[in-house]
Amino acid sequence: MPLDTSEQQGATAPAYDRSLDVRNMNCPLPILKTKAEFARMQTGEVLKVTYQQQQYVKELEMFSRQTGNQVVHTRAEGDHHSTWIEKK
Repeated sequence: MPLDTSEQQGATAPAYDRSLDVRNMNCPLPILKTKAEFARMQTGEVLKVTYQQQQYVKELEMFSRQTGNQVVHTRAEGDHHSTWIEKK
């Protein structure tokens, strides 16, 4: 599934099974928390990660490639950003 970078108001975001808010965390804590959450997930589950800094999406994309998971959606949501990742 291609990366959806929709930032339209009212755009439907995918469903998710778990969520993780790393907005108030500094590097490397966000990626460590994301890895820990994925360790508790089952194949097919989707994690929504909410973060403050837009450049964190690049770390999530790299994490997904390295672990064989898939970013399915990402978008700006007011003063923060969210990315949905499916565990493969």
